[in-house]
Amino acid sequence: MTSLKRLIGLPVVLDGRGVGYVMRGVVTRDGRNLRGLVVRLGMQGARWLPREQITLMGKVSVIGTGETRKLPRDAEYRLFRVSGADGTRLGVVSDCFIHQETLQVMALEISLGPVDDLICGRWLATCFNVRPAAAGLTGHVLIPEEVN
Repeated sequence: MTSLKRLIGLPVVLDGRGVGYVMRGVVTRDGRNLRGLVVRLGMQGARWLPREQITLMGKVSVIGTGETRKLPRDAEYRLFRVSGADGTRLGVVSDCFIHQETLQVMALEISLGPVDDLICGRWLATCFNVRPAAAGLTGHVLIPEEVN
């Protein structure tokens, strides 16, 4: 398992040549899978590496095949607010943990706020549902009542 934050800054190698560095990872709208990576090289514009082209996400680089593509319109999509089943605000998503072979989201790291992070640490949610927000660029994470 690896986290999306750990991928930031890793070099991306496609067909044996370096094409840039990972800027961020984007998950699917249901929050269950990695959709792709946003890649940038120097002052060039950001490019898109879809999950189908990712062969391996290692500890020192991301390896894939083919060419990077133009960014899709919703490449800014991210999971953000976390609420319980009763609507109480629990925190925000601070990271996603991804299975390196299947590229599935295994867990979400939830931050309750800076003070709580220092006192209690962050917690991991493996059971969650995602509802897209009205604006369309963020997903609202719902934690079932049994887990709260």
